[in-house]
Amino acid sequence: MDPNSVAVIILNWNKADLTIPCVMNIKAVEKDVSKRIIVVDNGSNDSTREELLSFAVLNNWTVLFENELPNASLSDDNDMLILLNNNYGYAKGNNFGLKLAYQLGHKYALISNNDVVIEQAVLEDLLAIMERNDDISIIGPAVYDRNGKKQGPFKKPTLYKYFFYPLFSPVIWPIKKALGYASKRDSLASGDFQYVYSVMGCFMLVRLNMLKAVDWFDENTFLYAEELILSEKLERAGYKVAYKDSTYVKHMHGGSSSDFENKTIKSVGLQSELYYLRNYRNYGSIKLFLAKVGINYMNFVLVPVKSSLEHFIENTFKRGIRQ
Repeated sequence: MDPNSVAVIILNWNKADLTIPCVMNIKAVEKDVSKRIIVVDNGSNDSTREELLSFAVLNNWTVLFENELPNASLSDDNDMLILLNNNYGYAKGNNFGLKLAYQLGHKYALISNNDVVIEQAVLEDLLAIMERNDDISIIGPAVYDRNGKKQGPFKKPTLYKYFFYPLFSPVIWPIKKALGYASKRDSLASGDFQYVYSVMGCFMLVRLNMLKAVDWFDENTFLYAEELILSEKLERAGYKVAYKDSTYVKHMHGGSSSDFENKTIKSVGLQSELYYLRNYRNYGSIKLFLAKVGINYMNFVLVPVKSSLEHFIENTFKRGIRQ
C-alpha cells in the first residue's frame, strides 16, 4: 500500500444512486492525491446492495462483510466495499471505515457524505496543511449548500446559541439584515487556515492516530452532533481542528422529505445535542431544559416561519417580474 494514500470513507444507506456518482466524482477531480475508496454500507436494502456489489465487482474492488473486517489483508491495495449487518448510524458506521483504514496503514482519512460534490481539487491543499502542522487532527474546507449558503465552521456552542439566540432572533435577525451585518463566519479571510472548534462532518480530513487516541467517534449517537462530540474529545486531548476558507465543496443535502421524516430527524438531532451537552459539556438539568426549549423553538417555530416568509417573498418577487 502507498503509505501516503488517503482512505476516502463514504457511508451509504439505501442511496447507491448518490454513492456511486460521489465515488466517480472524487476519482475524477482528486487526480493528484493517492487514495483508496472505502464505501461502508450501513445495512441497506437488497436492491441497493446489489447495485453496490455490481459496481464493486465491475471495478475489481475488495468486498468485505462485517465479520471479516478483523482479518482484512494488510497487503490489499484495492478500493473496498464493506457490508455491515445493520444501520448503525453515522458515528458507528464511519468508525468501521476509520478503524479499517488505520488497520491497513493509512495515516489520513477523508470522511465524505455521499451527497457532497467536488468541483475543484481540495485534498492536496488540506493534506499540505496537515503535513506542516502536526498538532492538527481534523481539517475541513468551506462547505456550501445547494443555495450557496455557507455551512460552518463552528465556535464552541453555549447556552446563548441554544436558548437566548432563538428567543431573541425575531428581533436580532431583522436588525442585522437592516444594518447589512455579515457574520464572522461568512467573512473569514481567505488565508492559509484558521483554528476552529469544529467543522462540517460531511467532508473532513482526519489524522487517524489522533482519532484512535480519543477512541474514535462516540457511538452513543445515531445521527447529528458527532463532530461536536469528536471536537470536544480532541480539544481535551490537546489536538486542534482547522478550517481552510479558500477551498470548498458543495453539500447538496436538502431534498424534499415528508413532515413525518422531518419531525423524526429533528427529534433524533435534539437527543444527540442533549447527549453532547450532558456528557461532554456538563450541563445540569436547568441548562438542559433551556437548551431543549430553545432547540425545539428554533426547529418547530422559527425555521418554518422563516422558510414560509422567504418562500412567499420569492414567489411574490417572481410574479412581479412576470407582470
